Amino acid sequence: MKTRLNLSRGLLVFGFLYGMTSLLATFNHIGDPAYLVQVEFGGGQAHSWYHALREGFGDIATIAVMLYLFFGNARVRQPHTWWIGLVLLLGYYLPYWAGMPFMAELAAPSQQAEINHIVQAVFALAGLFCARKEFFRHPQTS
Repeated sequence: MKTRLNLSRGLLVFGFLYGMTSLLATFNHIGDPAYLVQVEFGGGQAHSWYHALREGFGDIATIAVMLYLFFGNARVRQPHTWWIGLVLLLGYYLPYWAGMPFMAELAAPSQQAEINHIVQAVFALAGLFCARKEFFRHPQTS
């Protein structure tokens, strides 16, 4: 079973590493005048930078928790922590596509970005699903 867990870890880490360009792009929006909102917004032109900062640190928190679940002590891998991981990864990746069917403006900015988003999500989620048995084989602790 250790081999399955190591494969799962590799898939997850590869997905996160592949997605680093997206994460860095999010942080690079901060301070870029091209990412200011219109003056008429009334909430401050740099408000979009604030949202980029929040998104970036939310992503880092998700990555940190997922790495803890996969690389922490075996006692951490419980059925409920697998479900927590699923919720975290869905919360991380669904925004890439959730708004796009309703508003074209919410699509990825380029075909390359779209491919990046797909690759990182597929590998990280594959890692989670591959590791499922490792989370459900241990007795649940209270």
